[in-house]
Amino acid sequence: MSEQNEGDAAIRVGDRERGAALESLTEYFVRGFIDAAEFEERTGRAATARTRGEVAAMLGDLPELAPEEAASEAERRGQRELDSLLKRGYKIQTIDAVAGTVATAALVSLMFVSWGWLWAVVIGSLALPYVWRALHSYSDEDEKIFSELQEEEKKRRSERLRVAARRRRELGA
Repeated sequence: MSEQNEGDAAIRVGDRERGAALESLTEYFVRGFIDAAEFEERTGRAATARTRGEVAAMLGDLPELAPEEAASEAERRGQRELDSLLKRGYKIQTIDAVAGTVATAALVSLMFVSWGWLWAVVIGSLALPYVWRALHSYSDEDEKIFSELQEEEKKRRSERLRVAARRRRELGA
């Protein structure tokens, strides 16, 4: 090591450098270069690293990260279909909520006023989600898959939050 590089190793690092090291370690973990125990140990060291040398030593034995390989056409088509399903699913959730709210408000209003046209609002509000599903080819199977995906995402998010909270407590943040 040259004198200049040895001097660089002693330069102190800040939150930005420690954060970059944590992001790098996360990417190595996600790609399978380090296991969970090693990830825990290295992220603990990254959070308390004081110098460039400590950060370099922590990442020095890991290979250069190559960009992810381009997805095959089948993978891209699958991703487009998934994106379309998710987009339609979120739209129908919104339509269901709005239509239900409008129908309920109109029905409650009918208890107090005798405006005949409110029945059209009720019927239209109740029909809207079904019409939208038909026009946008949103089948019962699509709805089932969308619901399953939402449940899986809720579970993954919950687990990520638990892990993050545990790491935060461990690191004293």
